[in-house]
Amino acid sequence: MLEKIKRQYQYVISNSEYYKNKFKSVREFKAIEDFNKLPFTTKNEILSDQENYPPFGSNLCVSIQNIQRIHKTSGTTNKPVMIALTHNDIQHTVEVGADCFISSGLKRSDLVVHCLNYNMWAGGYTDHQSLERAGACVIPFGVGNSRKLLETILQLKVTAIHCTPSYLSKLEYIMKFELHLEPRDLNLRLGLFGAESGLQDQDFRESIEHIWGLLAMNANYGMSEVLSIIGAECSFQNGLHFFGEKALFPELLDLQTQESLPIEEGAVGELVLTNLYRESQPLIRYCTGDIIAILGRECECGSSTFRFEVKGRTDTMLVIRGLNLFPSNIEQIINKSLGFITESYQVLVNKNNPIDTIKLILEIKKGNQISEEALKAKVIYDFVEHLEITPTVEFVQEGALPRVEGKSQKILRTL
Repeated sequence: MLEKIKRQYQYVISNSEYYKNKFKSVREFKAIEDFNKLPFTTKNEILSDQENYPPFGSNLCVSIQNIQRIHKTSGTTNKPVMIALTHNDIQHTVEVGADCFISSGLKRSDLVVHCLNYNMWAGGYTDHQSLERAGACVIPFGVGNSRKLLETILQLKVTAIHCTPSYLSKLEYIMKFELHLEPRDLNLRLGLFGAESGLQDQDFRESIEHIWGLLAMNANYGMSEVLSIIGAECSFQNGLHFFGEKALFPELLDLQTQESLPIEEGAVGELVLTNLYRESQPLIRYCTGDIIAILGRECECGSSTFRFEVKGRTDTMLVIRGLNLFPSNIEQIINKSLGFITESYQVLVNKNNPIDTIKLILEIKKGNQISEEALKAKVIYDFVEHLEITPTVEFVQEGALPRVEGKSQKILRTL
């Protein structure tokens, strides 16, 4: 691994004006320990560089003629980053993505409908290529016209779907109240999900599998500016496998000391990544902002890559009455009531930390036999029991909250 890092480092400082300036005092190093002393790269730095040297920034290491494709990040938590890829960059990305989909159960016999945004997001066309590289037949549907999507699934007898978990809520509503069918009537075998948190929570996963009658897999963890997909579950569903080792050098950053931690069971920190082969816009010691917990390496599936779960993001942590919480902590408690409420809900919090109160807006499922008073008491009890927080709760009718086709944002800073 050290030789790969050293070779890539020499390529970077020879071709990237950005890193020539950033690492001007370090022309070479002899050990991993020396590499671990290099300054980090952040998304804000990349965004600032692209604003100063548009459109791709001074980190572009190839000529325009060598760029084969242009993407941009989704911009969920920031402005979008422009991403230029060479032919080789694309091939490395697609290969790792295919490994992830295969691990999550996609087979050559599958007909998979791909429902992520093709509008310059890597989750669109690049992930489409990864699905094809895995051997499946792919329907490039994208987002929009959800009723037509459901009709297409029925007509072509689609066996697998690739989308965000939150999109299922919109499809379920159309199935029930427009087509007068149940989601199970689609006869989907496999759900490949990504781009959002949630599937790590067993209550949420079981709710999806019960309603849709499919195997729900956390199959798409990654970040477009580094590598579109780098992590996915295997059939044993015991955490995400890190499949990026073919193209990335991973580090785990201690949140307090900012030092690298051993990637071993029980360790928790921010995931930091370095491209080993990226030609166009290679990133060195890139802070992903994702806080992960290492679950181990050995797995019954035979893979020895490290397994992990995502705890949250450094830029979405909430401080509620002195407690440091991530949106996933709140979502896990809400998911305990999915037998009575839909998967569409909103959590309203202060615009700035610290947060004194939170307000939950929950959709009650039609035909529910439980009273609003009893359900409110249950939700409040779960929050007090697990998070020592007493929320205010408002109920709305099923279908009242917006459904989305892409990434959803259920935690809203508006109060």
